[in-house]
This record gives sequence, C-alpha cells and structure tokens, in this order.
Amino acid sequence: MQSLSTRHLRVILAIADAGSITAASQDLGVSQPALSASLRQAEEIVGLPLFDRTARRARPTAAGETLIPEARRILSDVDRATDRLRDLAAGRIGQLSIASLPSAVTEIVAPALRRFVSAYPGIRVAVRDALNAEVSRAIRSGEVDLGFGVAGEEERDLSADVVRTDSFIAVLPAGHRLCAQETVSWSDFAAETLVEGAAGSNTRASVRRHLGVEGAGSAIECSFVPTTIGLVRNGLGVSVLSELACRPFARDERITLRPLLPVVERPISILRRGDRPVSPAARLFLEFIEVA
Repeated sequence: MQSLSTRHLRVILAIADAGSITAASQDLGVSQPALSASLRQAEEIVGLPLFDRTARRARPTAAGETLIPEARRILSDVDRATDRLRDLAAGRIGQLSIASLPSAVTEIVAPALRRFVSAYPGIRVAVRDALNAEVSRAIRSGEVDLGFGVAGEEERDLSADVVRTDSFIAVLPAGHRLCAQETVSWSDFAAETLVEGAAGSNTRASVRRHLGVEGAGSAIECSFVPTTIGLVRNGLGVSVLSELACRPFARDERITLRPLLPVVERPISILRRGDRPVSPAARLFLEFIEVA
C-alpha cells in the first residue's frame, strides 16, 4: 500500500498556508498543474478529499485539518534529522570511540586527538586502554570505531594499516647487574625473574612465542605497563616492554632501560572492521594520524 511522501506533505502544507493552489505553486516554484497533480495523488492515497477547492480558494476539509498538524510535526522531525546528519557528516557533532594499547595512546593517539578535538570540538571522544586481545574484541563487536594494536594471527579478519614501528627493550631495576651493559641480550634473561604481561598481552605473546624465554626463571604476571614498572622498580624482577610504552618512564632513576638485542620490532596498526565503513567521526580522525 502506497503511503504519503514528504513531497506530498510539503504540497499539502503549502496549500494550507497559502490558501490557494495558485499561491502555493508560486511559493514552491512549481507549475499549478504539477501541484494539482500532487494533491490529487495524495487524496487518492488517503482515500479522502483534503481541500474544498473553488476558483480562488482552497480550504482544508475535516480530513485535511486532521492531517495538517501531523504533517507539520513529521516534516519538522525529518528536517531536524537531516540537519543532524549533515552536521555529523561535516564533523560538527558525533561520537568517536577508540580502543588502544597503552603504549600507542601516549605516542600516537593522544597527539592526533589534541589536533582533532581542536578542529572538531562538537565530537565526543572516548578512549579505552586495553590489552591487544581486548582491542581486537572491541573492534569486532562494534563497541569502538577504531583500534590501535598489533595485527597478529588472531587479527587477520580485521583491516590493519601500520602507523608506527615499535621495538622491545629491557627494563631493569636500578643497580641490577645488567645495568652495567650498554645493551642486553635475550639470553641474559635466562636466570632472571621475569615480570611479564597477562594473557591477552601482545608483549607476552611475542616474548613467549617468538623469543624463547618462556622458561626464564620464575614469572610475575601483570596487565599494564605502570604496574610492571612498579614491580621492576621495587626489584621484583626484570621485564621486556615496548620502547613506546617506556618513554614516559625514561627519566625514572629507579629503573634502567637498555636496548635488547637482537632487535625485535612490532608494527603498531590502526585496526578496523573490513566489512563496514568507519563512522564519519572516525573517518575525520584518521586524517590526523601521523605515520612514522
């Protein structure tokens, strides 16, 4: 069954406001025959006359009087929704949600967000720091628009664009025997207590799977970098962390950071679902990401 369109409703309101078909056609900038045809089509759809027409006037019938306030409300809602969508497309309003490895927040996400919120102050932003597995899960479920993490085997279903190359470094308590060395090798950790990431951490997975230190001494497990730094700082073990993650702690005199050889790099990528376009706010934000 055919329904009235917004075109029909605008015609009906124009006639009601102008008081005649001739005046309404002039207001809308259409020919009188075209306007009359649209009105006839609307009356055929509802099955009732909407106006009593004379040579000079058009007055709403009872059916017309019933429809006119509803038509005003509907068109007002449509116009308001259209304006909001245009604002959304232009970046004047909207929401942006991001899940990111903590190491990427400080060095990649935050600098881009500073410029983004300055350019688009009407967009609300939510940033969630999470382990790599949680970043991927949030992208897949649609909880966030974009993720910043490492694209491994588990992320093959996601679209990934590398924006920065990170590497692993040794984190030692001040005064540790390895602090006397300019560089540290993976084999140096063989007899050390390792403070490692929790399950779901990309660093933990990389260390265990690719670097062969799973059996190094006893291990203390924790989830995030500040916790790991605190444990190392208090002499509870040594750790392997990303260079990006450790930058905020570079001047901490209670820990020592050393290059880890051989160098093992990990690319940090923008992760998103490949089966749907990103939101307008996310599309605008991507323009502020600096690739290094």
